[in-house]
Amino acid sequence: MPWNAADITWMKRAIALARGGEATPGKNPIGCVIVCNGNAIGEACNEVDLRRDATAHAEILSMRPAGEKLQNKELRDAVLYTTLQPCGMCTMASIWAKIGRIVYGAGRDDVHGVSSGYV
Repeated sequence: MPWNAADITWMKRAIALARGGEATPGKNPIGCVIVCNGNAIGEACNEVDLRRDATAHAEILSMRPAGEKLQNKELRDAVLYTTLQPCGMCTMASIWAKIGRIVYGAGRDDVHGVSSGYV
């Protein structure tokens, strides 16, 4: 599916979050924003090292406030924008959350040479 103007806008926000993560000790340069009805309802960058938590991926950390904001574990009408193709854990969490659509920047194969594949 081709990207639309909203996709470009929200991916720019995810990139800004990734840049913030890159500039903050303990955080990592992967950003995610979850959008529902044109509004950001959750956003984060990867905080695995900061939290010492293997599950603190940007997507997971974004889903938590999104669920709180909607008062629902299901995010059916939401779009998840992330700078890196979601890993298996984040993909399954997105499926369980019933996220309507996922838009990602770089594919895992695109960054394989510079990424361990575990972030």
